Amino acid sequence: MYSTYFFINLFVHRSIKRLKVRVFIVSTLCICATSLAAQNNPAELKKIIKSSPDMIRRVEAMNELGYLLRNSNADSTILLSNQAEQLARSMSYPLGEADAIMNRGIANTSLGNYYSALQEFLIALKRYRELDEKDRQAKIFNNLGRVHNFIGDTEQALSYYHQSAELYAELKNEAREGVLLNNIGYIHKQKGNYGLALNYLRKSLTRANKLNLPADAFYAAYNIGSVYMHLNEVDSSFKYLLSAEDQAKSFRDSYILSLSYIDLGQMYRKMDQRAIAESYFKKAYDIATLAGLRAEKRDAAKNMAELYEQSENYQDALKYYQTYKALNDSLINLDVTRRIAFKEAEDTFEQERMQQEIERRRVELANERKLSNAIWTRNTLIASLVIMILITYLVYLNFTRKRKANQALQKLNRQIEQQAKELRRANEEIISMNNNLEQVVRKRTEELEKKNQQLKEYLSSNSHIVRAPVARILGLVDLYDSKDSSNLEFINDSIRVSAIELDAVIRDINDKLSKAE
Repeated sequence: MYSTYFFINLFVHRSIKRLKVRVFIVSTLCICATSLAAQNNPAELKKIIKSSPDMIRRVEAMNELGYLLRNSNADSTILLSNQAEQLARSMSYPLGEADAIMNRGIANTSLGNYYSALQEFLIALKRYRELDEKDRQAKIFNNLGRVHNFIGDTEQALSYYHQSAELYAELKNEAREGVLLNNIGYIHKQKGNYGLALNYLRKSLTRANKLNLPADAFYAAYNIGSVYMHLNEVDSSFKYLLSAEDQAKSFRDSYILSLSYIDLGQMYRKMDQRAIAESYFKKAYDIATLAGLRAEKRDAAKNMAELYEQSENYQDALKYYQTYKALNDSLINLDVTRRIAFKEAEDTFEQERMQQEIERRRVELANERKLSNAIWTRNTLIASLVIMILITYLVYLNFTRKRKANQALQKLNRQIEQQAKELRRANEEIISMNNNLEQVVRKRTEELEKKNQQLKEYLSSNSHIVRAPVARILGLVDLYDSKDSSNLEFINDSIRVSAIELDAVIRDINDKLSKAE
């Protein structure tokens, strides 16, 4: 019987860890958001929603009230988020619309609708990126990390937590960065990476103490103590767990108080101080019962059953084991139900996505067909227009050429007509000249014969006149050639006189010849 009990313990241990992760992260987010939501109370927010003339303020009030109710009344959060989203969209207020979508994702997370929550967060993240809202982007990454942690995808959860922490570091929001460091450390603790877990958790605790944020500090303190408990470092574990216990009491945080009592009981059980261990387990069991913390009540019952079995108190061991078994089955069934719902939602979403893809492709093909037809029509019209323009141009070009040819032909005709007139005039002149030619030739011949006769007569009458001075010159030349030099001066003067006389005669002949011409 008891071997079966331990086998079942081993079988469900992994599921227990996952459920503890979920409850822890939800509580962490609730406490970190308390300071933001506390500035408004539900009554004041409802009054603003009902009567404020400022529509933007109404949207903000709806989102604030929805955030306040995210854990206690998630359905109301979804209703308020839907109203805020619709109002913000009608006003073209994208930030309010994105906040409403984020709140709806948080509410779906509280209801265990993880797949719906993921879709809402991814849509909100896209809007915040478009608006360059880095603070809200960091919140979305944190919530995405929570959801992935709840569904057991710790690697993706770590990735989102790191992105959130980096954004908060960039924004110099040390408080929120410290919370993310705690969440990252918690994931590493659950994975058994205790060295990494301590590194992040110590940074978170240092940051919280520096900023005087005890509500954040005791969460990190508890996680550090829990890591030391797993490492069997007794003194360090007691130091941090007892500190977390005191802080949890002062803040009335039943969740951390019950977890601290369970870990303290385990430490005393390892030290074989069973009575003290029993008292801590019972405290954890009672607090978890009063607070409705089923996962913590289950863990406390399990530890009580194991402790009583170790003490051979089988009756009480069986009692607590039965309680543990019932709670564990309930939580496992809830987890399985949520996983099935998540898978169904994922399958439904995938089918819807495929259907949407098919529809989108069908619409694209229809649009492509319309576009193709429009392009064909446009190209046909353009081609027709081009052809019409080309034909018009060719007609115009042909007309222009014909007009120029006609103009050239007309000019040529005018030239021909002018030439014809000139030719007719020339012909008339030729005919006239032909008619007068014989008379003119006869008259001209008579004139020439008359002039020739005159020239003959002139030459005949003047030949003696010309020869007289020439003869004298020749005679004088002969005298010049003689040896008698006494008459040289006389000879020279005579030659000069004869030459002058000859020149006058030649001139007279030339004048008369010119006049005869």
